[in-house]
Amino acid sequence: MAEHPAFEQDFGHWIGRSETLHDIASRSAAIGLAAVLERPIAPAAMDTTRVFPLGHWLQFTPTAPMSELGDDGHPELGGFMPPLDLPRRMWAGSRIDYHSPIVIGQHLERLSTIESITPKIGSSGRLCFVVLHHEISADGELAVTDRQTIVYRDAVNVDPTSPSPRRPPRPDGPVPAGWDWSLARHPIETTLFRYSALTFNTHRIHYDLPYTTGVEGYPGLVVHGPLLATYLMDGFLRAHPDAEVASFEFTARSPIFCGEQIHVAGRANGENAEELAVIAPDGTAALTARLTYR
Repeated sequence: MAEHPAFEQDFGHWIGRSETLHDIASRSAAIGLAAVLERPIAPAAMDTTRVFPLGHWLQFTPTAPMSELGDDGHPELGGFMPPLDLPRRMWAGSRIDYHSPIVIGQHLERLSTIESITPKIGSSGRLCFVVLHHEISADGELAVTDRQTIVYRDAVNVDPTSPSPRRPPRPDGPVPAGWDWSLARHPIETTLFRYSALTFNTHRIHYDLPYTTGVEGYPGLVVHGPLLATYLMDGFLRAHPDAEVASFEFTARSPIFCGEQIHVAGRANGENAEELAVIAPDGTAALTARLTYR
């Protein structure tokens, strides 16, 4: 994969741009995520419950009005984010460090900075990696830093007159061997709907099948990468209920589609460290991660 100097516009002046948003650690978001993960929160503990380690993704949700949404359902580029002419996007991964817990009801502040913008050329055409650095504080104390990588890609050529390329979900794979623990998960349409609602994510690849197959060229609705990462975190905490997560880093490698059974799995990888993976039905790792804990 090489640098691609022929992008029509130089976006270097966008690097270092920042914005600050405010929110309150949401009780309803915590309850909703607990429902998706089958992790009920006791009503008596509601006001002292810590936000799930990846629950900060449910805060600071997009607020663009309908008139400012693009064809893919996302807010149009050119506000805080650079106006790239690449219509397909994917959350490629994050590196998260945990400094102090967030408790439901705390006042939150997120300082987001564009750290880098890297255009490249790959086998499928042009793409661009944008790295965002988020600092999230709770009641004035730094709680989470999240270095997030988003990749933007060229459109695909889909013939609108040809039959839909939709395919049925891949057959279930066996329980993966060689892991200390594993759990099966089966995200379906209602799962994707609930997670999109929790994050106010209007990206059409998660709910609009004709768009997903006919425009973006996927064979089915795409499961959110952050949801897959959340499944990994949930699996780890079920296997290590007393652990306090110190850091979490994940990379999305290939998509999982609605209706497919996956396995989330983990194994020790050094002292107080865990290697994690989302195993696709064909046995490959669709998302890999590393976690450290105290």
